[in-house]
Amino acid sequence: MLTRRVNVAMSYKDMYCSYYTNSEDITSYMVEMLGISDQDIILEPSAGEGIFVDEILKRKKMVHIDALDIDHNAIAIMKSKYQNNTNITVRETDTLLDDQLDQYATAELWLKQTDTLLDENLDYFSLTGGYYTKIVGNPPYGAWQDYEKREVLKEKFPGHYVKETYSLFLLRCLSLLRVGGRLSFIIPDTFLFLNMHSRLREVLLRKSKINQILLFPSKFFPGISFGYSNLSIITLERCNEESALQNTVKIFTGFQSPTEFSGLADSNANHQKALKVYEMTQESILMNPQCRFILADEKISEVFDTTTQTLGDVADVVTGFYTGDNKKFIRALSKDVKGSKNYEVVDPSKIFECTSINGINAKGEGYIPYIKSASKRRYLRGKDEWFVRWDQETIRFYNSNKKSRFQNSAFYFKTGIGLPMVKSKTIRAFLMKERVFDQSIVGVFPKDSEKLFYILALMNSDSINELVHAINPTANNSANYIKQLPYIEPDAETMQSIINQTSALLKAEELNDLDMADEIHCELNSIISEVYSGHSNKSDSLSAAV
Repeated sequence: MLTRRVNVAMSYKDMYCSYYTNSEDITSYMVEMLGISDQDIILEPSAGEGIFVDEILKRKKMVHIDALDIDHNAIAIMKSKYQNNTNITVRETDTLLDDQLDQYATAELWLKQTDTLLDENLDYFSLTGGYYTKIVGNPPYGAWQDYEKREVLKEKFPGHYVKETYSLFLLRCLSLLRVGGRLSFIIPDTFLFLNMHSRLREVLLRKSKINQILLFPSKFFPGISFGYSNLSIITLERCNEESALQNTVKIFTGFQSPTEFSGLADSNANHQKALKVYEMTQESILMNPQCRFILADEKISEVFDTTTQTLGDVADVVTGFYTGDNKKFIRALSKDVKGSKNYEVVDPSKIFECTSINGINAKGEGYIPYIKSASKRRYLRGKDEWFVRWDQETIRFYNSNKKSRFQNSAFYFKTGIGLPMVKSKTIRAFLMKERVFDQSIVGVFPKDSEKLFYILALMNSDSINELVHAINPTANNSANYIKQLPYIEPDAETMQSIINQTSALLKAEELNDLDMADEIHCELNSIISEVYSGHSNKSDSLSAAV
């Protein structure tokens, strides 16, 4: 949710990862998208302090509301808040619907203290085709699930990612909707892109008509700023699969303020020119790898649609090494190294040259150069700034320690390409030789070594940068996403030109002729852009060669 529960104890905030929606622009838009009517049966599965309930009551409709929350403090707040309202009956009950509630003939607020994900009565309504006509909410995300509960959730939601709460709330509540019922949720946008949510995406695309998705920065809201993703509002309607596949989704981006949400609930309204709107059929999204939503312009979309080969077909794309305790086993060259505040400085006498995964053949503590963190420059890293302990005794520890990850060791000390897992505006890929690389680095190792310099130039191009951000706009460039990048090769002559220029660029970097290196990079970038746009001109490419 969006704003921390300021009236709730810290222990509850940490336990439930609850953020309260405090923006009238958001609540107004979401409730408007539901189209509240008399006789609606409405669920708020994580009611908090009743912000959405208040917004619904403003519509002055004769509705039936269930407000659920697992938090004792939230229940107490709502009871106090509505106790003097004669049109609302507030009470706690162990059942979602009971005989007494069925007897009420006027609009009322239902409060039920339960765990929405596990409540047996909700199971009943899911199995009988849904119960609610409208569902609105701001479910918790990032909440810790203990291991025992995870096992229960795995049985309840087989094949779905159970460590993240918001995705289960979305799945759960879709099953509670009547056919034709509508849902509006505010959640992180990661469900659109991350591999772990592919099963959820398939369910949404087959079982509902997604009306609108709004994508916007989390920093809209005081005190909230997710580094790994943006926020989103999804509004959908439960339906059969045939209707779902024919539906066209509208996705809005480019918001500068939540005030711009106003009017978007009107499908006939003219949208603000500053907003970017993507439209795609649900059937076409299902055809994407892992049912991923790819938000890109026509040129980028065409590359995804027409390219049959991926980077993973021509290169091994792998994650690097983890010591299990970085502060203990990693050293910095000096305290001037970025990010070295909590690390010890390496003793120069303990640095060795070693290219064996079995460790340094010497007694005592020993360190080797280590690739960790982003490179300051594209193509070539500067001097070694990080070192990892690599004596034989420590190697034995890495291999036996459960926390250490001696993963993909066949690629340690090999020649390849590295890029940081943490995403930035532009990728800075660099050459790796005879080094072990950290798990914060994705290693790309061409299966054909003669294509090394072409792929190095490719990974530094604007074309690949755009594709990376389209395939996964979140903060991480994990190996699983990098290997899915579309891979296109030019004709042999253009390929050789790119390889020659990349070689010249690396020499310029070694000589610290940065202006020359940047000039060659611009030329390479232009050629690769032509390759990926499908309009490569051999004579133009050759004229750019050095």
